[in-house]
Amino acid sequence: MGGTNTRLGLAEGGVLLADTVQSFRNKGYSGFTEVMDQYLQNAAPSGVAEVVIAIAGPVAGTTARLTNRDWHFDAAALSRHLSGARVHLLNDLAALGQACPHLGADCLDTVIAPVDDAGGDGQRLVAGIGTGFNLSPVLQAGGQVQCLNVEYGHVSLPLDVAEHLRARLGDTGAFRTVEHLFSGRGHAAVRGQFADDDQGAQAFYAELLALLARNLMLAFLPAQGIYFAGAVARSLLSSPARQVFAEAFRQPFALDTGIEAPVFVILDDAAALKGCAAVAAGDNPFYGK
Repeated sequence: MGGTNTRLGLAEGGVLLADTVQSFRNKGYSGFTEVMDQYLQNAAPSGVAEVVIAIAGPVAGTTARLTNRDWHFDAAALSRHLSGARVHLLNDLAALGQACPHLGADCLDTVIAPVDDAGGDGQRLVAGIGTGFNLSPVLQAGGQVQCLNVEYGHVSLPLDVAEHLRARLGDTGAFRTVEHLFSGRGHAAVRGQFADDDQGAQAFYAELLALLARNLMLAFLPAQGIYFAGAVARSLLSSPARQVFAEAFRQPFALDTGIEAPVFVILDDAAALKGCAAVAAGDNPFYGK
């Protein structure tokens, strides 16, 4: 569930049933329950046993809110509404993190190829750049996938990113945090400084993103891959600026760390739903009474 659209689907045995997926525009509804009820009326009139909701906003245990729309979620209330169905709330980036180990080559665009097979256990990192910015560090061990909750978009802009920005554009006061720069509005603000030179703007923004990605690689050691999601990331890394990003990202570190990570872009619009489907019922922290 994003601020603009809600995508719903049914799953069985941890697998998303692709032909059940439907998308709804949020502006036509008063809240999530109304959207869900309309969907289930036709898709599952006899009800469901479990609901997993990935929300573009902060999740605090059994409650959550949507960042860009005044919609709130309470797992207990939703469970009662659904006749006792189990309800689990998670952040949308965490849902993508759950999906990452299950995404095939047809769901990903490989920007930096892995040196060895990047599958299996290990650490991954999902970075979402769209309306806002956030991360989901992912750990897969023993077949289990765990995703950490973070609010990285509100972290101060890394010094090397800020210095590169200042050297080209001067005053960087409008870009105090990571999200101020790496988001839809940040991308638009940078492009606005380049007049009609869209290619130059994209190349410069790709350099900034590569610097950020290198900081993230050192901070989270995602040897199994950095997975970019969101409209800004997709647009940038499918443009000619992709090569600029790749060259800057591959630059050696000052320390001989031997650290490297493949880089992917998530292309599958249903990836978050696949992540929801992968969340096992036994792992849910809340079961409705």
